[in-house]
Amino acid sequence: MKIKNLHFNEIAGHVYIYENKVNQCMLIAIPDMHWSLEIDSSLNEDDMNEELVIHLFTLLDESTASQIADDIVKWIFES
Repeated sequence: MKIKNLHFNEIAGHVYIYENKVNQCMLIAIPDMHWSLEIDSSLNEDDMNEELVIHLFTLLDESTASQIADDIVKWIFES
């Protein structure tokens, strides 16, 4: 599990990224926003980013959702 600190404008908190290799999915959670998402871990960076933006956009404006999605995807694909 990866735990990262999120700081963007007035939004701050931890992002938890758990990869379930057996089910080939990831669970991404931002508890301070009461938000989580299960996503297919076989998606490429662009598709994963798009999926995250779609789901974050239900809580945030588009530019904030896009920036947070970019950060999460970067953390997922870092070594």
